[in-house]
Parts: sequence; C-alpha cells; structure tokens
Amino acid sequence: MSAKDPVDTDRAWSYADALHAIWARSDFERGRVANPFVDAEAGERGLRRVAALLDRLGCPQDRFAAVHIAGSKGKGSTAAILAAILGAAGHRPGLFTSPHLHTVRERIVVAGEAISEERFAALTARVEQAAAALERDHPALGPISTFEILTALALLAFADAGCPLAVIEVGLGGTYDATNVLSPLVAVITRLDLEHTAILGDSLAAIAAAKAGIIKSGQTVLVAPQSAAALAVIAAVATDRGSPLLGGDRDWRLAGDWRNFTAIGPWGRLSCMRLALSGAHQMENAGLALAAVWALRQAGWVIPEVAIRTGLTDVRWPGRFERVVRAGQPTFVLDGAHTPAAAAALAETLATEMPGQQAVLVLGVSADKDLAALLHPLAPIISAVIATQADHPRALPAAALAAHLVCGDHQLAVVPTVGAALTEAASRAGPAGMVLVTGSLFVVASAREALGLAVAEPTLA
Repeated sequence: MSAKDPVDTDRAWSYADALHAIWARSDFERGRVANPFVDAEAGERGLRRVAALLDRLGCPQDRFAAVHIAGSKGKGSTAAILAAILGAAGHRPGLFTSPHLHTVRERIVVAGEAISEERFAALTARVEQAAAALERDHPALGPISTFEILTALALLAFADAGCPLAVIEVGLGGTYDATNVLSPLVAVITRLDLEHTAILGDSLAAIAAAKAGIIKSGQTVLVAPQSAAALAVIAAVATDRGSPLLGGDRDWRLAGDWRNFTAIGPWGRLSCMRLALSGAHQMENAGLALAAVWALRQAGWVIPEVAIRTGLTDVRWPGRFERVVRAGQPTFVLDGAHTPAAAAALAETLATEMPGQQAVLVLGVSADKDLAALLHPLAPIISAVIATQADHPRALPAAALAAHLVCGDHQLAVVPTVGAALTEAASRAGPAGMVLVTGSLFVVASAREALGLAVAEPTLA
C-alpha cells in the first residue's frame, strides 16, 4: 500500500492503516518546511478547522482539565516532569508531546503508558472519518494536516480514557498551533530561543508574541526566565488578558543541583529534592513543573508532597542527556539539542557531569538550523566531528551538513548513516572516551535504535 492509496474504511483498521492515513496527510512533519500558517487569516482558518473537527468528535477537549505548555526549549521535559508528578498523585494524566523518538504512539500517553497499537488504530479511524466528512462538507476550511489529526486523536484518547487532567505541549509557536483550541487551567512558557524564524519571526520579541498566544483570559501564566524583550511581550499579553503571571527567578527559585536541591516559591520551601533528569536546564524545567503543581493546587487539585518527590525521581525522558555506558565502549551521550540555547545548556551539563573530557561529535540536523550558533558552545570539548543524517524527510544530507561546517582544527568526516557514524565515532574516541550525539531528536532516535535501545516504527512501503 503506498502513501497515496485510500484506506478501506469498511473494516477494522490495523496499526499500519492508521500510520498510512496519518502520514498520507504530508505536511511540515514530512519535510515541507514552508510556513503552515502563512498569515493570520490562514492561522485563524486552521484553528476553526481544528475546532470543527473536534465538534464532530463530541468536543473531547471539554471533558478534562489541561495545562498548556509552549516554549522553545524544555517544554517536553517540563511536560514529562509535570505528568510524572500528576501520575504519582493518582490523577491518571494524559500527556501529548512532539515529536516522537521511535513511534508516533509516544506522543499520546495515558497514565504513563503510550496508547496501544490497537487503540491508536481504532481512534485514528474515528478521527479520519470525521476529518474526511469535514473536508467534504466544508472545503473552504482547507485540508486537515497530520499534526491537526494527531492533536484531535490525543484529545479524543484522553477523553475516552477518562483522564481528568492532561498536559499538552504546543507543536509549533502558540497562537495558531492546533492545540490552541484548548481552554486550559494553566499556561506555561518555557525558555525562548531563536527557532523556526522563517515562521515565528527573527527576534525573541516576535517569537515571544507567538508563544504568548496560548494565554487565555484569567488563567494563571507561568514563565521561565527570559530575555527582557521576550518577558515584556509575554507580560503585556498577560496584563491585557487579565491573567496573573509568575516567573522563574522572581516568584520561585531552585538552589542546589539535580541530585539535591531546594525549591522556594509560593508553595513554601521544599528541601532535599532530587530530579531524575541531569543538568541545570532541567532544574529550570522542574521549577516550572513545581509552579504548575502549585497553580493546580490553587484550583483545587490534590497533589501531596510525596507525589511531587516521587514524580521528580521517577520521570523518564529519553534522548535528553541520556548516557549509555557499556563495557569496552566509549560513553555515549545522546541529547536532542537543536537550538543555540539548548546546545549551550548541553555544554554546561557536560562540563559539570563529565569535566575535562573531550568528545567525538556525531552531528545531524534538520535543514533549517543555524549551524554556527549550534556548534559554538560545544566547540571547546570537541575533538572530531562526524557529519551524518537521520532517516527523516527534514534531515539535512550529511554531505551538505559537512559543507556548511566550520570545524577549525577539528577532524571532519562524513558518514551518511547514523549506525555507521556511531561505529566510526567509537573507533576514534576509544573505550575511555566519549561520543556525543546531538543536533536533532531525529538523529538521537536513530542513534538509540542503532544502539539497540529501541525499535523504529515500521516503514510504510
């Protein structure tokens, strides 16, 4: 079955049918990096389209409370930490994040577990049938995209599973993102950085304006530390909409490191805390999650301190400073850093956790990245660079990546497949050395699969 063949709707769908139907709606995620919003009119039409689709599905988004998370870096980690805490408190949360590492089902998690292939297929059939009817009846709304289908699928999954509360990560931007049909209890904005500039704008103020679009009237808004320009934009939107705003390093602070820290904020003082995720940037994300817990408590949700501690220590978020240590091999560090700020956070974590150690860098990026800014903070610890590419439509070809790299005195090699790149890097690093894999979550996913940590999604023929 090719990606253009119709799926038979007169029988129960298989998981392969569901994947075929979703990815046949080729969009931004399939490598077309054109602006999916184009202008305000197109963005508004997209929101009307998603709302109309959800209406046909019985408005699942109205059947649970939500926390909505936007930002440039850390929003997935923040969402995962918050969901882990809510799960430990017994609330069976839904969690919607993107992109996925190995299977699209990772994006839709109920009570800590990705939904099954059977459930995914059944829900996709319902959503696709509703989408086809909407496109037939209201063609002026335009075609429904892959991400819009996945958003509707997630919201329907959470409603059907009886999740009382869901943590929803924005896909792209905020104002016109498909998830912005929600009316959440809390809005969270993580650290901002220059990203998707062709779509969101080429300044932090412009990007902040897009992210601040998730702020709804009267809801609590929680913001990570930001540049003055970005914070001014977010604060102005919050004020205009009558939404109280609390910020990191102002209304709450964390002291210590991820192994042992104290969190002081409107909740009081929490001491001797431990986070399963390494790095100062993850501490920032934990602070946002704790602030969200406080806001939910203010709204009447019961989340005891023991659940907070358990969630922080139990959270798992693969591909973010993930260390793989095996006898007779170098240490592999896998991190999906793909923005300059994320690369700087990665460099800081490496300096703290593995001081003085040099790394052979396995680098793969998407086609729209600022390579110089991405590499700059990592340059002091790199001994060699292996340019590679993930098996993904948005991946920049390895040869093109190498042609744009300025490596100075660093050795440079081009190895187009990630598995072979890891072998080459391991040979150069030696058993006592380090191999750093970064640049995108797609290349990290390929590395995890090559290392036997996961199995890739089936490829549609």
